[in-house]
Amino acid sequence: MSGAHTPGLLFVAETGQDDGCSPETVIRGMDGRAGVAVAIDFGANNPGMREANAQRLVACWNALDGLSDDHLAGGWNARGMSLYAKGLEEKLAAARALLVEAVAPHDEHVKACKAAGEVPAINPLASRINNFLKGGAA
Repeated sequence: MSGAHTPGLLFVAETGQDDGCSPETVIRGMDGRAGVAVAIDFGANNPGMREANAQRLVACWNALDGLSDDHLAGGWNARGMSLYAKGLEEKLAAARALLVEAVAPHDEHVKACKAAGEVPAINPLASRINNFLKGGAA
């Protein structure tokens, strides 16, 4: 990809006619600048298709906000991002399972000491890990 594009999110601004009286739908940047005018006329059989296509273009553009042009040019798409996110979720679940396993001896020690009426030796790292696992601050 080359050149600069309209930054940020877009919206379908209006449908009207261009200077040659051809129907067009204007897509604008949120700051009001025109990003693109969709001027394809699909004929009487599809009167709303131009507007629907403009809405879809805007939805796709906005869904990819924050993804660099290099990533788009490199082949990133919704399916790839979904698979990547699923992989990250699986890695996070595996890491959580390892953390639970890692703090289990500490948690058992604390439980046994409390049951015996003793003061347990609290490992601050184990406490932070347990807090993280419960959804608290990392």
